Amino acid sequence: MKRDDWKRFGQGRCDKHRLALKQAQRIMERRSRMQRTLLAVAFVAGLAVLSLPAQAQTGSGTERIYCPIPEDGVWVNPDAAPKEISRVEVESRCENEQVFVRARAFTSCIPRDCKWGWTKGELRSDGAVRVLLIGFLSSKDMTLKAFGDLLDVRVVNILNDLSEPNETKVYNLRRK
Repeated sequence: MKRDDWKRFGQGRCDKHRLALKQAQRIMERRSRMQRTLLAVAFVAGLAVLSLPAQAQTGSGTERIYCPIPEDGVWVNPDAAPKEISRVEVESRCENEQVFVRARAFTSCIPRDCKWGWTKGELRSDGAVRVLLIGFLSSKDMTLKAFGDLLDVRVVNILNDLSEPNETKVYNLRRK
């Protein structure tokens, strides 16, 4: 090959490389925009849910719920595998015919469990408590329902970057 041919050959490879790099940058920008949008939507939805206090009466309006609610207390899962719910703490109080609930969860991590901070909960009409824990990389939508000394915890893991589908798991925790 002549010297000019080599220059053209190298230039073509550089152009292809630049084009691939630009395409990768566009994909990353789109993904970043999608992540920011999803995070903003999750944040706004969380604020909307958390700004409303739970009602102290069920949907019929005649039954009264007394505090503390059955889900109140410390609940543990001693057999939790890594990244699974190992502990849930629920606090409730009643004021002016309204129930206020807050909860926090712990996931099994090494060397110690990871904490999801205190978050306001919503008392649903079926008596269960719904809590939306929002994190940087993922969120957890938890539904808590007490059955005696067992707490049924339904967790929907939501990855904020949409790289994987939502995953639902159910745990049975014991009162501590």
